Amino acid sequence: MPLYEIISVIGFIVGTILHIVLSVLIGQRKHKKRSEFIFQFLVISVAMWHLGNTVYLFSSILFGKNLFPVNFIADAISYAGIGFMPSLLLHTAISFLYENSLTIRRPLQKLVLLAIYSPVLPFSFVIKKFIHLEESYLVAHSQLVKPFIVWLIVALLISAYISKWLAKNAEEKEEQKFLMAIFWVLITIAVFIGFTVILEGRKMAYIGDYLVLVSMLSSIFPSIVFSYYVYRYNYMEFVFRRSIFYSFLTLVIICLYYFGIKQFSKFMETKYAIHSKTMEAVFVINLVFWFPTIKEKSQRLFRKVIFFRSSDTEYLLNELNHVISTDPLVNITALLENVIFSIKKATSVKTINLVLIKKDRIQIIGDKKNDVISLSNLHNIIQFYSSGELVELNRYEVKDAAVISEMRLLEAIFIFPVFVNRRLKGILCMGRAKRGMPIASDNLDQLMIIANEIGSALEKSKIIEEKLLLERKMLENEKLSSLGRLSTSVAHEVKNPLSSIKAIVQAMCEDLEKEHPLQKDLDIIVGEIDRLNKVVNQLLLYAKPGGNIQEQIKIKEVIDSTLVVLNHEARQNNIAIFCNISEALPLIYADKAALKEVFFNLIHNAIQATPPSGKISIDADLIPTKHFIQIKVTDTGHGIPQDSLQKIFDPFFTTKQTGTGLGLSVVKKKLEDMHATIHVESNGNGTTFVIDVPFEQMQP
Repeated sequence: MPLYEIISVIGFIVGTILHIVLSVLIGQRKHKKRSEFIFQFLVISVAMWHLGNTVYLFSSILFGKNLFPVNFIADAISYAGIGFMPSLLLHTAISFLYENSLTIRRPLQKLVLLAIYSPVLPFSFVIKKFIHLEESYLVAHSQLVKPFIVWLIVALLISAYISKWLAKNAEEKEEQKFLMAIFWVLITIAVFIGFTVILEGRKMAYIGDYLVLVSMLSSIFPSIVFSYYVYRYNYMEFVFRRSIFYSFLTLVIICLYYFGIKQFSKFMETKYAIHSKTMEAVFVINLVFWFPTIKEKSQRLFRKVIFFRSSDTEYLLNELNHVISTDPLVNITALLENVIFSIKKATSVKTINLVLIKKDRIQIIGDKKNDVISLSNLHNIIQFYSSGELVELNRYEVKDAAVISEMRLLEAIFIFPVFVNRRLKGILCMGRAKRGMPIASDNLDQLMIIANEIGSALEKSKIIEEKLLLERKMLENEKLSSLGRLSTSVAHEVKNPLSSIKAIVQAMCEDLEKEHPLQKDLDIIVGEIDRLNKVVNQLLLYAKPGGNIQEQIKIKEVIDSTLVVLNHEARQNNIAIFCNISEALPLIYADKAALKEVFFNLIHNAIQATPPSGKISIDADLIPTKHFIQIKVTDTGHGIPQDSLQKIFDPFFTTKQTGTGLGLSVVKKKLEDMHATIHVESNGNGTTFVIDVPFEQMQP
């Protein structure tokens, strides 16, 4: 079999299979646009052209002669395909142009379509002779053949320049590369056909027939470029499986063997008298021997060249899964932010969000973290997973309109549940890919595994947090125990001697005359003894176990009784105290003496921190949703340095030259005994202590 026929058969078989596969996959795609329907017809027309020629060549090879019925059917298929090919190519290009912001009125669009398809009818009856390039017919009907060739070249050139225009306006680099590749391929085909047919290149010796063959097979090259970009860059929303590609490649290898090795063996037998069967056996044995190596290297090459994007995605997702499972979970928020960033990079989606579901709110990590989305906005999605459904939600397959609406709010195409102990703790929301490609099924499985790993990480993080909290409490209890032992020792070793010293000094003061020079020194000694006694008493008070005497009290009454004691000191320093507390606040159950001591410390500290002519505000508000009363004590002092805010409740930490550092520690401890909390807010314009006291949990 001549080389020309071998190339023809292999080329048309490859073209037929490739375009049939493409047309089937395009047909399987959901939600196709108008331009994609037209593109499907273009692919079908090219498939018809290659199929007709394949049937024609195979019938000649199998039967050794031309069979009229078979050839007639084959010619009809191929002629119909190539007859519509230029019009469909131009129609496809213009349709993509319409969908990229080019607006044309409908009547004008109809005129454009009429102009595109009008050449099909007058040229249809000369297509057969044009395809076979019969010289006598070309001479007799040159007035029709040449316009058809010009029309074909014009369609190629217009489509090429539309691709170039689309490339300039494309956002993604991969799409720009694809459209520019199509531009150059179409330009090359137009020039090649023009040279072969119009410029009589087919008449060149030795290569003329091959120029004609390449012209006939030229329609396969744009499809090869398209397939390459689909596989490597996930261009458009076509789901190609590797098994299809490898099956296609296997068929090509079989054709190469049959039309290559077999024919070469016959040639060597005819030319050099080498036994063809022996040569074929040698080739097969070598193929079997080297098959594992060839397979491994071929797969590695295909992963790098063809399956680069999908292999990279699989690797990144597997690596991410390993990172989640091995992370020490010291900072769960930082880990989850890194997870979201890595998934977005691996899958090339436009938006991704991890929605963590709390008791009464949600926390969003991702692109919508600044959007106002409440728990009620996701009610239907949460309800869907409340039964323990371990499946991903696909917006194109969901039938519930309410769920679809909530998915659109999150800009999610896929949603994966995050469960902890069979309870929904979050959802992983994946948006549309930048190139419009849906996530591959293998990657969907990986993302479901990652969602499960996120749930495990949240559970482990909670356990670690509880462990750290327990360790802090144990450390605090140990500190208190040590402080209690120390305070007992101090009470015994320091307080009693101080009392004796004070008694002696007071006796000396009584024996001396009031005007005696030592009287002032003795007064200083008594004052210092009182200060030391105060330190010892605070130490004992801090280490003393919390009281259990609780009673029904009003916040306003406790604060008013405290202000009676402190108002005098405030007036002396020209400080105004404003108390804004309603009588209607609910009663609380607490230790009245302890609560009074808390407010005494806070208000007294505020007086000391406020400069003359300043003011102190005491406000109380009911927070019914959280079941507590919030009290704020605000001064207009210079504030607390930011580096000290986290330390002011630690024992023995103080910013005062004469302070003991135990006042606020006592306040915090007494509030904790009442299941209340305290925190501080401070800036250059003053300080606010915020206390949250529960009014229901403390029921006796």
